[in-house]
Amino acid sequence: MLRLFVVLLLLLVFTVGASLGYFNAERVTFHYLVGSVEVRIAVLVVVTFVIGVLITLLLCAVRIIGLHNEIRRLRKQLRDAETELKNLRNLPLAGTR
Repeated sequence: MLRLFVVLLLLLVFTVGASLGYFNAERVTFHYLVGSVEVRIAVLVVVTFVIGVLITLLLCAVRIIGLHNEIRRLRKQLRDAETELKNLRNLPLAGTR
């Protein structure tokens, strides 16, 4: 049931996006740092969205790599602490005869 809902929702979003792109076929001039280009407004919106998604993925990837490095460091620290605890448990007691 949920899968059908997701498929219908995606179909609705695609249909609305396609109709907006079709009915807004005006060309706009996009000025960027080294020049300008004339493109359809729907193309400009899609390209801007894709660039935003790519920048977000890049920033998330940097954060995830940092978290993986922290996990690796903490696992090593835990392994060392467990080894030390095991060694301390195996020491003979000093006060027994």
